[in-house]
Amino acid sequence: MENYLSAQQLGTFAGIAIATNVIVQFTKSIFKKRCKDYVIRIYTFVITLILSFIFIPHNNTLKDIVLLIINSILICMTSFGNYEIFKDTYRNTKK
Repeated sequence: MENYLSAQQLGTFAGIAIATNVIVQFTKSIFKKRCKDYVIRIYTFVITLILSFIFIPHNNTLKDIVLLIINSILICMTSFGNYEIFKDTYRNTKK
């Protein structure tokens, strides 16, 4: 178990971004068939927010909750960026 993600690693910016990418990539086909792209973006934010509340240590104060939401937005935007990099890298460019 030393080589896999631990709870401490998931409590970091990179850990949550990786977990978000993995979860969304494996489950977005459920929404992609019936919904538009903006639904996937909202879904990604919700996943990021849930992971942040679970793995980032915080007190239940308004300040900590607002910081978790802001961090979730940043992590969500990072996840979008990672997806775009991979999508553009492996896009079929033959015409």
